[in-house]
Amino acid sequence: MNGNGVSHPEVIERLTRSMRRALDFAWQETLHRRGSAISVSDMLAGLSVEEDSRAERIGSLKANAFYIRWLLGLPALPAQEVLMSEEESEKSEALWNLDLEARRAFGFAILEADRDRNYWIDSDHLLRGILRFPNKAHFALLKIEVNLKSARVASRVDREKYLPDENPSSKVLKYLLRKYIALVVPPALSLACYLYILMEGMGMTATPLAR
Repeated sequence: MNGNGVSHPEVIERLTRSMRRALDFAWQETLHRRGSAISVSDMLAGLSVEEDSRAERIGSLKANAFYIRWLLGLPALPAQEVLMSEEESEKSEALWNLDLEARRAFGFAILEADRDRNYWIDSDHLLRGILRFPNKAHFALLKIEVNLKSARVASRVDREKYLPDENPSSKVLKYLLRKYIALVVPPALSLACYLYILMEGMGMTATPLAR
């Protein structure tokens, strides 16, 4: 993610079609209420539109859509989808401006995909991302008896029944390398600097040790 939107190419390419559609629907909800950034409520409403997505199957979101919208304080009828050309659809991620809570939910969605060791970030990962911290959409999901633990179990079962696209091994390897380098290198450099300063403070240098 970059700024207030979802725009990092390495994140964008991991999104499934279903996830992109959910964000498109969420953006329509944002426009419908004349907002400037997608909220977690918009996200959950967006996840409740398309039938037969992983998130919809896991949370029975379509069947509970009216109740969910009432809990979220949204109009009873979903925002009408604005038809986009194929070129506009491919560039739709440029419109996905997220508010603070929505960015947090999206970040947790990435972590949930990593937790599943899945390269692809799907709609159920976003559902679980919303459930990772207290927010209005989280409250609505609890009201329909969907919690993080049950969603994780249901995700695993759903993937056994509806197999996801195969993880691209080369991309996964590059992603993991970048991730763990980013995690390991800064602390290692900090430790090396600390030890150097400590040795200097004790009047020790690396030169006598090398002789």
